[in-house]
Amino acid sequence: MTMSNRLGSKIKMILKKRLVRYLVVGSIAYLVEMGTLYLLVHEVKISPVKSVAISFWVGLVVAFILQKWVAFENHIRQATALVNQLVIYGILVAWNYIFTLLAVKLFVHSASVYVIRTFAILVITSWNYVVYRALFRDTQED
Repeated sequence: MTMSNRLGSKIKMILKKRLVRYLVVGSIAYLVEMGTLYLLVHEVKISPVKSVAISFWVGLVVAFILQKWVAFENHIRQATALVNQLVIYGILVAWNYIFTLLAVKLFVHSASVYVIRTFAILVITSWNYVVYRALFRDTQED
């Protein structure tokens, strides 16, 4: 086995872990959100609070789709299951949204909006993982 084949095998083995996939997907969603935030603040010239409010939703849609399908490999398409997932996710989103906007409002005068949002994401990530595990529990491995 060549070195590149061994490296590829190791990467595949690591990505089989749900927590790793969760963190990789979350990182992708974070980059999409921060890119959107940057464009809104610096190019469109929208206020930091409004920019975070908009970029939050962009990141959220990317995160939900990728977490459901990639990180937790939940491919359920039954209407009742999807409605249940969306209701629970909606409650979680509402809480995360309020938490994020409060953090920005409280700290925008003493820290960068990027630092505040990153902090909020780190805090939110911990409780989201617990909720997602329950929400998308049709997977077989950890």
